[in-house]
Amino acid sequence: METTQVLYTRNFSDLGRLQEAHILQYALTSDPQEALPYGVAITALRRNEQSAQFCRALFRLKEDACRLLMFLWENAVDPQTMPGMVEDLRRADLLSCWKEEK
Repeated sequence: METTQVLYTRNFSDLGRLQEAHILQYALTSDPQEALPYGVAITALRRNEQSAQFCRALFRLKEDACRLLMFLWENAVDPQTMPGMVEDLRRADLLSCWKEEK
């Protein structure tokens, strides 16, 4: 059974044409029954949209997942940007992420 261990939230204000109000949630999840038990997920919640944007990367080691979680939160990465960023980190041998879900 998957559980959420950590949840960080970033709130963005409505700044007219510069930025619409939205929320980014960053979660560290775990499911001990899976081969890749740790997940890092980003969910974008927008006021005027019915569905949320979502992206998740799965890891074998909790330490790798925690490092990515903090990096994504500190840099306000959104679900659309996460796959490319994770791929760049993997290619640079800075991340041992095995699988992504969108």
